[in-house]
Amino acid sequence: MNYIIFEDNKFENLYPLNVLRNSMDIKAGVFSLKERIINYLPLDSNYSLIVREDLCGLTKSFNKCDVNVVPETETVFFNGRAVFSQRFVKWIVNDMPSDSMVQIEGTVIAAKISTQEVLKRKSGVSFPLENKFFDGLKDINNLNFNFENIFDLINYSWDVIRLFDFNLAFDLSYLLEKVKGLEKNPEVSQENENNYVSPSAKVFPGVILDTGSGEIYIDDNAVIEPLSYIKGPVYIGKNTLVKSGSRVYGPCSIGWGSKVSGEISGSLFHSCVNKQHDGFIGNTYACPFVNFGADTVTSNLKNNYSKVKVTLNNTAFNTGMQFLGSIVGDHSKFGINTMLNTGTICGIFANLAGGGFPAKNIDSFSWNILGQETTKYKFNEAVETARIVMKRRGIEMKEEYISLLRKIY
Repeated sequence: MNYIIFEDNKFENLYPLNVLRNSMDIKAGVFSLKERIINYLPLDSNYSLIVREDLCGLTKSFNKCDVNVVPETETVFFNGRAVFSQRFVKWIVNDMPSDSMVQIEGTVIAAKISTQEVLKRKSGVSFPLENKFFDGLKDINNLNFNFENIFDLINYSWDVIRLFDFNLAFDLSYLLEKVKGLEKNPEVSQENENNYVSPSAKVFPGVILDTGSGEIYIDDNAVIEPLSYIKGPVYIGKNTLVKSGSRVYGPCSIGWGSKVSGEISGSLFHSCVNKQHDGFIGNTYACPFVNFGADTVTSNLKNNYSKVKVTLNNTAFNTGMQFLGSIVGDHSKFGINTMLNTGTICGIFANLAGGGFPAKNIDSFSWNILGQETTKYKFNEAVETARIVMKRRGIEMKEEYISLLRKIY
């Protein structure tokens, strides 16, 4: 059996989280959508990826599997925008009838296709995968199967924050189950099974790990400096620094290589995020290499307690959410005392400085200084700064990365 995790043609609604990555590499909790599926597949499963053409080269450079290749054998297809439960993946693999699909509101969530049918459809495949590829398959939804509470669909970027609490709890439980019986950090009190501190992590005296409201997992080589308060559910990633006096209120997932301080609540830092000073970040998704300057804050609740509205691709949306901070793309940077409004959407490589409230929609590669006309970030300068920033985290900027940036610019 082969497995394909595919990107569909609704990827534009996930801006800016998937500008520099395919949709399945967006994190829903501790893990990306892709990692969650792989975790639940049988061991040593052979899987490949289907992504939009613009991302094919970059995706190949970061993955050892095939990209945009449809195998000539029986194949299970997983939509990379779906957040799958372990139970649902197991049912798809073992019990889903061949040549059938599960869909919701016109979106194919998963399909199992026989060798014969794969061969018939292969010649007309397009990238990303369109719904017409699955035409003619048996619709399982019409067979009275109960699919409640076993998957969620990320339709818009803010859905990640809306579903974050639930999905983070699942990921933490999965991680804690994996380390049952393994060595724990002898310097940290871990009297119950609701928290795990890696033996290679350093948690200084005076740190409070509060698991009363959720589980806590502190990964390899993380450092938690004195007098920090961490209230679960929280994941602290590998090689992450939580500076002295920090307050982290779950649900929070701080991805690997990040450096954080101040107050953080209900937020997901993908990886390599810098927030090394005071300031409140709430109900926010920050992509890699975002930098929050000293006293940068996000509003996550409107004064009149109404639902947060956003604008995406020139269309206004009511998110239906009462708490929503900012959705911030890769390499964007905020100078000291920047105040981000409720429901701000910021593209990639944006720069903001001068304090005050910037616009709620911030274009990619825009240079925004308070009191001055917005200009465009010079491409070579943007790339060179990003190269320096990435090198500080031990990451080499690939040519495929630069090529994609140039195309977006």
